Amino acid sequence: MARRGGRPSIESVAAAAGVSPTTVSHALSGKRAVSESTRRRIMQAIEEQNYRPNMVARGLRSKRTHSVALLLVDIANPYYPAVARAVHDVLAEEGYVSFIGNTDGDAHAERKLLEEMVARGVDGVVMQPMGLSSTQVREVVGPSMPLVITTTDPGDVPADSVLTDDALGLREAVAHLMGNGTRSFGYIAGPADAAAGPLRADVFHHVLTAAGAAVHDRWTETAPLTRSGGEQAATRLLKQTDPPSAILCANDLIAMGATEAARVAGLRVPEDVAVVGFDDIDMADLVTPRLTTVVNPATEVGDACARTILWRVENGPAAPFRRIVLQTRLVVRESA
Repeated sequence: MARRGGRPSIESVAAAAGVSPTTVSHALSGKRAVSESTRRRIMQAIEEQNYRPNMVARGLRSKRTHSVALLLVDIANPYYPAVARAVHDVLAEEGYVSFIGNTDGDAHAERKLLEEMVARGVDGVVMQPMGLSSTQVREVVGPSMPLVITTTDPGDVPADSVLTDDALGLREAVAHLMGNGTRSFGYIAGPADAAAGPLRADVFHHVLTAAGAAVHDRWTETAPLTRSGGEQAATRLLKQTDPPSAILCANDLIAMGATEAARVAGLRVPEDVAVVGFDDIDMADLVTPRLTTVVNPATEVGDACARTILWRVENGPAAPFRRIVLQTRLVVRESA
């Protein structure tokens, strides 16, 4: 039975199951074989006593807390909860919990959250840095902390990385638009002051140049990764004397704002101006017109991030960095 006046202990579970505390520990950790009949007795005793392992004490012994920090740019953006759910599901299967932090892509917030999570002793960090560079992130967490960076093209990252091949989907978008007769392309990128902000814009310009389309700086805008940011940026583009006939956007929220800007300007989408988003969040198929967008596989990104951080925790800092690249693709709906 449990200790009188106190919480159940591993000793009380062991006594109820008729085994040693060491056997209970082995059954919980799975590191050593325990017979099925013994395991069932232990699990029954745990359930009857409502025993919960002391994770702090376990962490001190194993030097692990079975926790991972997941730092997201904006939890209000529907793309990131999809990533977070996939991360959570994989980690939960392995007995890990995830601490979610919102950074707003701000360098100070990123640094503060990283320092807080390191102080809490998390076993690893998964994040998409926007304000800090990946090198700065590594400096904050230290050389041995398991770290997974997810972004567009980080170059030489001092960490494991899960990337998306943005150029693939953007090439499909440009080819689709050119096939419909489009020759002038605008682009609304993320914030210019964010470390990751210009990356997708660089990919866009490279894709346009390779396709033989004109690239003009006046047709490139930056905006917060929000619907209102997209509306304001698209309004500036459409007020030009020679506005582009298609606008590609860094994410779907920006694209939804761009379609609203076109409506306010008295333009039809896609007849007068085509709009293409990026991410394929659930709302992309619900707005009017239904959004043509590049599928950025959020669930696959989260799954790969979680499995990579677990792999790094098990294999330690000496193993070579992993670089996983996931494909993007265009889904054609009504806006282009």
